Amino acid sequence: MLPGCVPRSRHSGAAGRALAERLVDELHEVDFSSVVDWSRKPVGGPAPRVAHTPHIDLAVIGLDPRNRVVAAANVQQSRDFPEGRIVSLGDDLRTLDVDFRAWDLARWDDAQDVSAVPYPEGSAIVPGVRGVPFMSPYPASTFKLLVAVQVLRMVDVGRLDLTHRTVNLTPGAEAIEGSTLPVAGAEPTVAEALETMITYSDNVATCLLLQQLHVLGQLEPGSNALNATFASRGMPTLQVNDTDARTGTRWGVGRIHMGAMDTARLLLLLHSGRDVVRRSEEAGPTDLLSEPSRRLLLSLLGEQGLHEVLSTTNWCGRSYPGRGIPAQVPTRWIDEHGFVRVDGISYASDVRPCNATAEVTFAHKTGLTENYGSDAGIVIALPGGDDRRYVVAVFTNLGYRFTDASRAEGEVAPCSDGVGVCYSQKFGQLGRRIDDLMRRR
Repeated sequence: MLPGCVPRSRHSGAAGRALAERLVDELHEVDFSSVVDWSRKPVGGPAPRVAHTPHIDLAVIGLDPRNRVVAAANVQQSRDFPEGRIVSLGDDLRTLDVDFRAWDLARWDDAQDVSAVPYPEGSAIVPGVRGVPFMSPYPASTFKLLVAVQVLRMVDVGRLDLTHRTVNLTPGAEAIEGSTLPVAGAEPTVAEALETMITYSDNVATCLLLQQLHVLGQLEPGSNALNATFASRGMPTLQVNDTDARTGTRWGVGRIHMGAMDTARLLLLLHSGRDVVRRSEEAGPTDLLSEPSRRLLLSLLGEQGLHEVLSTTNWCGRSYPGRGIPAQVPTRWIDEHGFVRVDGISYASDVRPCNATAEVTFAHKTGLTENYGSDAGIVIALPGGDDRRYVVAVFTNLGYRFTDASRAEGEVAPCSDGVGVCYSQKFGQLGRRIDDLMRRR
């Protein structure tokens, strides 16, 4: 076996099944169904417990020190199967029995039993697939990983240049969440936009890069080259549809999709540099990105400043939220007080003690809106530690609308109370449990 190659089916036997069963157990222990729904909080009273089981799509791929897959699992929870289910995987890690459906918030929020209500025509994310229907949560800003891949593919073929300014088609127009697109001459370069989009999820940079992809014909309805990039490599749930060509906005819920296992497989491909989704005994080098582009994207993911989801190092030393994956925060974000400061946000916690005891690096991309929360990345043990390394991806419909019962009685929404803890600490609890599991393995 050549270095970096991946055995065809080592993941598909007892190790994968055992990992999947443990992940279902961990979801039960974390109990996302006990979060509270701040949007339904009565005046003067506590926020009520969430009415329906949240939708959770969780994938983990365990690797050995040579980046060979030793176990892989995808598990899901939803309103339709609250106890959770194990997803069957093929030899190439594809999901085999899931009919992914576009997210419809009204369907999940509906007070009536909707289990017997058919999904509308056209809601299948991958038409023609048979299996258990699963309404896939909107990935929020984690979709920026897909944008980065396609931008770098354009760099690799000479249609974009990292050193050139992005071209803004609508100067001064509204971007996302109150931001505005820059005036002519103030645009970042492609490299600068990639960096801010990935390391702290800058929305304006994302709008600009989406504009570049539209100009290059990469996001056209009916011939979407970005979607084809992933579908042709066996990751058809990774899609960006119907964004606005003039502004790079219109990030539509139900139109942008990421399945957890396809996301994990993409990250594995980026990490290993090997085409691990082909049905072959020995995987060859991937043609997704050139080696310089692959390394650039991995370095940007590694410079992530938002350690507040599966890893919670930005909140080091606080009783809430508890510590998640024990990952280092890149030093570029740490000020003289030890506080992480990212894009004008100060986390006001001294992270130096947690960085000193960190066990892993976590190269990842997070996502957050009112109704959706996600995180996906690559975990690698620091030098001198154990040999654990794995890929993890989780997508949920639990954004900052939802919090924990311990924070349910105040009158100020948790995400805007001056502390800024916008995710339920159950994300960090899940991250820590997964990391403990993979370390023991």
